[in-house]
Amino acid sequence: MEMNPRVHPPEAPARELAVSWELSAGGVPASRGSSSALPKRSVQELTPGGGISVLVIDDEPDMREMLAFSLPANEFEVVTADGGRAAVEVLGTRRFDVAITDLKMPGMNGVETVAALRELDPDMEVIVATGYASLETALACMKHGAYDYIRKPYDIAELRHLILRAVEKRRLRSLVPLYEVSCALLSLRTRNEVLSHLGELALDLVPHQAFRLLLPELGSGELNVCSSPDGLEVPTHALRELARRSIEGQEPVCVVNSSRDWPFSPVDRIGSALAYSLQVGAAPAGSLILLRGVGQPVFSVSELQRGSLFAAQLALALETARLNGELEARVKDLEATREELVKAEKLATVGKLAAGITHELSNPLAFTKASLQTLTSYSRDVKSLWSTARQVAAELSRRDDPSLAELARKLLTAAGQQAEASIQDTEEAAGDAMEGMRRVEALLTELRALSGGSPVAPVERVDVVPLLATWMREGLLSRPLQVEAAAPVFARVGRDDLESSLGRILAFLCETTPPKPGTAPVPLAIRASYEAGRPVIRLEDPLLGLSEARRAEIFDPHIQVDSRAGHTMRLNFGLALAWRLLRRMGADLSVVPGTSGGSVFRLVLPAAE
Repeated sequence: MEMNPRVHPPEAPARELAVSWELSAGGVPASRGSSSALPKRSVQELTPGGGISVLVIDDEPDMREMLAFSLPANEFEVVTADGGRAAVEVLGTRRFDVAITDLKMPGMNGVETVAALRELDPDMEVIVATGYASLETALACMKHGAYDYIRKPYDIAELRHLILRAVEKRRLRSLVPLYEVSCALLSLRTRNEVLSHLGELALDLVPHQAFRLLLPELGSGELNVCSSPDGLEVPTHALRELARRSIEGQEPVCVVNSSRDWPFSPVDRIGSALAYSLQVGAAPAGSLILLRGVGQPVFSVSELQRGSLFAAQLALALETARLNGELEARVKDLEATREELVKAEKLATVGKLAAGITHELSNPLAFTKASLQTLTSYSRDVKSLWSTARQVAAELSRRDDPSLAELARKLLTAAGQQAEASIQDTEEAAGDAMEGMRRVEALLTELRALSGGSPVAPVERVDVVPLLATWMREGLLSRPLQVEAAAPVFARVGRDDLESSLGRILAFLCETTPPKPGTAPVPLAIRASYEAGRPVIRLEDPLLGLSEARRAEIFDPHIQVDSRAGHTMRLNFGLALAWRLLRRMGADLSVVPGTSGGSVFRLVLPAAE
């Protein structure tokens, strides 16, 4: 193999040509002598600062040297090989845009050379040169994948334009997978989707052994390496160095392990690396680095260009995913705010109704309660009078005086069993009425709290752990409690309001998921800790399964079945009141699904100073 002394080193970057040519009416390239087949722009205009890489394969040294010096040096990078086997060896270390191979050579002839080159690099276009009048063998080469043929001796102008058309065909052919990959990439909505499909999409355009994606960390902006499943250990500092070069230069950086600026020492499994800057607008969004192993060809100019377009699409996809994430977060915030407003509006409406009902019932209730208290007092007095009459009658009946005996009989008749039953019924009726009155008073208290008329508990610094432990020790609930807290958890809350709210939530859980007869009750777990500097109480019930719709309305006042009172219907303001009491002290109450099933009531309390 020979290398023309005027060409660039194999790893030097070059830019792929972008030209256009006209087709004849039948869709076949126009004849070589036709002006319509010529490119509309020069190579210098289309590839400033770069050139088209050409591999010349010929067993005649004079012919190789003639082509190397005849093709303009400012347009073409020419590498020569003295036969098919030498060309295969060269192609194992790098890629070319176009190959020009002689048809008749010792060892591997033109047909075999075309087949071998196309197998190694299907993207490379091959032009066959023949000096024979018969074109049968040249056409056979085209059947094996050759782009076109040219007669010897060479017409350099004709060869130049044939090379340009071959490169243009290659460029257009590469646009189809690029378009498909771009569509697939931009259809991904989240960052996780982009990261999970990144490797396979990049591999469709630029073959590589491994890749690394470096994205800036929030806050510091330092580039961090996203995890990669290939198991290849690559030094982070080397990746950051390559990313820095590509970002600062705002262009791809391609290095090979023989370069003096190779950053991956002492890693000996990597043969070449290609780094792209991911940028949207003025701010860099990261870097994509493609890696190939030792013995694999270095990245070609066309691969570098396809990778550049892919990197631009990747940066756009990541930015779109970021914006989608922000949009979804804002939508969730708006939905949560809307739910809060709807809930507050419902409670305000209930509060207005409660205020009116409380006002209308307070005075009649006070009079009725006073009357019942008076009736209860009268009942006790009558019962005492009845007992005294029975005792007097018994004493009179023991006297010998007939008139006293008659008086005793009359007293016993008046204070007999029927009178005793009436007195007992009156006492029980008064007691039932007083119990009902207390329930009405409790209802009015809840209505007054919903209307905002209840007093606000004074705010103080409270360790919530002992308060939670009180519920566990007293055993007032139908289900056991498990309180977990590694250390004291202080919050600035109203103790009475917090205790009342916790009691209402615990009562709700015990009523909603009561223990099944004959089975051990499942405990409720209460965990107190700090999250993001704020005290948090989590009440977890593994038995309470709630749909999303039920979770959304769980803090609304509702009507439920009271199983303790013969399955009658009653108003339940418990959770609505708990929510209101906690909200007015600056706390937040929500219900979320449990990690292993069930539901979790999550109380985020104001932090103690």
